[in-house]
Amino acid sequence: MLEDSAGKRAGQAVTGAEGRFAVRAPAAGPYLLRVLRIGYFPYESSVRIESAEFLDRILSLSGTPVSLPEISVAGTSMCGELSRGDTLSSALWTQAGITLSITAQAVKQRSYRFQTIVHNRNVDRFGNVTELDEAKDATVTAWPVRAPSPELLLSVGFIDDIDGSPTWYGPDPEFLLSESFFRDHCFWTVPPGTTESPEWVGLAYAPGVKDKRADIEGTIWLDRKSAQLRRLNFTYTRVPRWAHKNDATGVLTFAPLPDGGWIVQHWLMHVPLPKATGRGELQMYGWRESEGHVMAVLDSRWRPVYRYDK
Repeated sequence: MLEDSAGKRAGQAVTGAEGRFAVRAPAAGPYLLRVLRIGYFPYESSVRIESAEFLDRILSLSGTPVSLPEISVAGTSMCGELSRGDTLSSALWTQAGITLSITAQAVKQRSYRFQTIVHNRNVDRFGNVTELDEAKDATVTAWPVRAPSPELLLSVGFIDDIDGSPTWYGPDPEFLLSESFFRDHCFWTVPPGTTESPEWVGLAYAPGVKDKRADIEGTIWLDRKSAQLRRLNFTYTRVPRWAHKNDATGVLTFAPLPDGGWIVQHWLMHVPLPKATGRGELQMYGWRESEGHVMAVLDSRWRPVYRYDK
């Protein structure tokens, strides 16, 4: 990626299988070229671009691998700018951000085609499935959960029309990599839980500012040896009054591809479902579950890239 003299991102690209890349600068001037590689510390090089100039740079990355230590106890919560001073939290977030950037770029460029299986089901309070829909689909690269712009999330939060017929939004790379997410949340390191791999380390996050907007909290899990992003768990905060703090959760599971790309291979959202009473009020009916798996990945010409067993 290119950063201007103010430290703002001016352009970015993901390398192909052979390591080639092209980034367009918005204007002439000095820039910092930052190369982010999963499992390694960033590489930086200063460049100056003149008007209508094309620079051809060959970068040799020897690099120093990132070593993520084993965590046995939870770290101290630090919020916003203060969390930048926590070396381990900063390293975890940097590595997670690389995977998110690569995944986001694939979505933006529509680099892949997916063969997916999606299950949508309604479950009542007693665990009975009242409605079930299964779809097999072939589609272009897309982010699997509905996510509006960071500006809209800052305005309405993660649940729109919270006391009416709510729409539940999920996090996407644009929001997670935004300055507003970093500024308004607190972070701390966590050891693996009983349901997670002992080879993973976690970076927990939670809203640092209390207001009336629905937000999310959760944990970002990375492989300790490779520093690869594996899973992002999230739970909704400030759910509707009729939901009575029943579970409203989601999970995104990430997977690498042989050509260096990354995708969300599995996702699940589990949110409360309302039902109108005779008095026009809402009460808890059950849950809406939306779950999807990418079964096969194809390139832009529909040629096989990778197939998953499940």
